[in-house]
Amino acid sequence: MAEQEQPQQLPEAPFPAPPPFWRHFTVANEEELKKIESSSSDNQQKPKLPLHLAYLRPPPPPPPSAEYYLTFGQKQVTDPTKPSSLPTEQLLFNPDDPNLNHAVLLSRLTKSLLLNFLELTSILSLDPTKHDEKMQDIRQLLLNIHVVINIYRPHQARESVKEMLQGILEDGEREIDECDKMKQKIDEFLAGVGKIGTSGVPDAAEEDSVATEASQEQTMEKQQRLWKMIQEMT
Repeated sequence: MAEQEQPQQLPEAPFPAPPPFWRHFTVANEEELKKIESSSSDNQQKPKLPLHLAYLRPPPPPPPSAEYYLTFGQKQVTDPTKPSSLPTEQLLFNPDDPNLNHAVLLSRLTKSLLLNFLELTSILSLDPTKHDEKMQDIRQLLLNIHVVINIYRPHQARESVKEMLQGILEDGEREIDECDKMKQKIDEFLAGVGKIGTSGVPDAAEEDSVATEASQEQTMEKQQRLWKMIQEMT
């Protein structure tokens, strides 16, 4: 008796499936939500929506005074450029100092982080049970480095825009120079063509004699000179 065939096992997807509530974002549900919202006046409290329509209404934004908001159950800082993202007692510098040099401060914190890491390796080699205090120091240094980087981001954005505009300006100046050089070549070419044309025009008295003396070699020579000037331009 043949063995019972086992069901073929499908390979697992490299990425998980999206959340199931995306199926509720349909045109029919949007129309139903619009009808409910239009039927309720501004003074009345908004009615409680059914589950399939509740997904279509985004949650209210945090108030301006809020320093944190929740995302997947975790607190996120509203404005990461503010030093308030870290408690004041954990800051290793004064953010209100007008002479604060972000680059120097970041360099010092990075060197301190490296030194603390070397000290941590020494502690782990001697007595690993005493690593907790040094790990807290490293964590505090990393948080301060993160705060300094976030404070420095507006300056970084301005410098990036400045470099981009400077590059656009240099490209424009280079194109103008190339146009000026091409204009000069065209002027020289037209001047040369004019000289060749005027030198080949005979006087009225000598028209008959010049016509008889013109040869095929002279015509070829003029054409070669014109082609040579065109090649120099290109």
